[in-house]
Amino acid sequence: MAEIAIKIGGVLSALVGIGHCFFYRGFGWQEDFEKTRLLTAQVLYTIHLFLIPMFLFFAYASLFHTSELAGGSPLGIAVSTFYALFWFFRLFWQMVYFKPAQITGFEKLLPLHYFLMVCFVALTAAYALPLVWQR
Repeated sequence: MAEIAIKIGGVLSALVGIGHCFFYRGFGWQEDFEKTRLLTAQVLYTIHLFLIPMFLFFAYASLFHTSELAGGSPLGIAVSTFYALFWFFRLFWQMVYFKPAQITGFEKLLPLHYFLMVCFVALTAAYALPLVWQR
């Protein structure tokens, strides 16, 4: 069961990584970045760009090194704990920071907002449940 959870997390991590490839165009960043200081735009774009390989690496590790992540080795426990906490706090951030009622024009993104929350819950569970099952 733990390995199935990790594999589900791997698929979701791949989808998050691929989804991030479309942020620049999907959220109109080119237009926004033209109104922002060059350095600020470069920093934001760079941070975002380097998240993509991190998500894809976690997808790879989850899909091809599943037993190590689910098996209870010290490194597997550390990586799974980090990733479970990462998604838990990302879920918390989504709920607290992105309040739909406070963002003008957010109405069209409301389905995405709730979809992301479901994904973040699933990702948290995919990496946390194997840790709980080991105990």
